[in-house]
Amino acid sequence: MRHNLLVVGWASTLICVAVIAPQASAQAIATPDERAQWVETTRKLESAPLDDSLNKQGDAALKRVEDVHDVHVPLCAPLLNELNATKYTYSHTITRQYMLASAAFVIENRDKAADSNAMNESALESVVKTYQAILQQKPDARSKTLDDLLKKQSQGKLKEYIQTKCH
Repeated sequence: MRHNLLVVGWASTLICVAVIAPQASAQAIATPDERAQWVETTRKLESAPLDDSLNKQGDAALKRVEDVHDVHVPLCAPLLNELNATKYTYSHTITRQYMLASAAFVIENRDKAADSNAMNESALESVVKTYQAILQQKPDARSKTLDDLLKKQSQGKLKEYIQTKCH
């Protein structure tokens, strides 16, 4: 009797693993709809970064991008650390934008996904747009780090900055 219960227990476990494992691995891959939604959310956040509903979508998108295994985003650690280290009120918003915009670049430019300079430039352009949108709503919400990025962008020096920071 005990042997039969043990066999039934193992069989049940194997059936559960067989049913759950494919679902878990399927969830580790982004669907085309998810990818499109991430890009759309990223673009919307550039113009409305203080919108609560969009922020929830942005946080959910970033969590999912981090969970999937088929969208590889090679972030520049020194750049990410610089954006994240500021004591800026909206540093989470800016850091998340950098990460989402990097993912959006990889999604939209599969042929250039390995070009980390192009990805970082695109991501920083998105960060600058996001910062400008924040300043439109909150003119006093300035950040020295982001003001410096804005200046570099206006001088056409973002590429040069990325090359020195990320290599």
